[in-house]
Amino acid sequence: MTFLLPFLIILIIILGIVRILRSGRMKKVLQGSRLRWMLGGYVVILLICTGVSPLLPYKEVNYKIINNSQDIDKESTELYEAAVKGNIDKIDNKFVSKVWSLGYEERELNITTENDELISTAVIVERKTANDGKIEALHFKTRSGVNNMEITELEKPITVELNGKTLTIMNPEKVKLKFSQFQQAFTVNQFTGEKPFRHSTRFYGGTSILYLKIPKDLKLVDNSNINYQFIE
Repeated sequence: MTFLLPFLIILIIILGIVRILRSGRMKKVLQGSRLRWMLGGYVVILLICTGVSPLLPYKEVNYKIINNSQDIDKESTELYEAAVKGNIDKIDNKFVSKVWSLGYEERELNITTENDELISTAVIVERKTANDGKIEALHFKTRSGVNNMEITELEKPITVELNGKTLTIMNPEKVKLKFSQFQQAFTVNQFTGEKPFRHSTRFYGGTSILYLKIPKDLKLVDNSNINYQFIE
């Protein structure tokens, strides 16, 4: 029954306005004036919108605010520098997106991507000091955002799958985001001096790194031209 409430409010408003307009006094005021009839119609529309607007569905989404985009650049630089030096213990846990521990006893490991597509993450490999029969993988990701809104939590991590002697790296599942932006009407901008279409969109992608820790003597065979880097 709640979906009928807006229609009932509109009906009550219309009936009330019609009753007022039919009164003898209002007829004399409005008779013979097209401008007044137009004004009356405009008032009717405003009243209807006023009655309906509180009932429209509204969902508020709160985003974390990015106060300074340079902080994201700094985070990305520090993350990459720590990873290429093998200092992952110094990386803040908030940048750890996902962790895998995969048992593997073979001497060779094929690394590939799904459908041989390019991956959107850097791959860094560290050799352990022993052959412990285990591959450890960590996905690091710094913050990302649109304009001053952080959207990190909406993004998906990459996927790593081990099937037989092949380790497959898959790009994150794509997330489709829609944003709406409001601006003053042209008639208002004439008085405020605000230029139309002056707003621009800024996207901060952040840095994504897949860090692999492999047994000491494990040989990697690259089947998809992955540009991975070894820790020296």
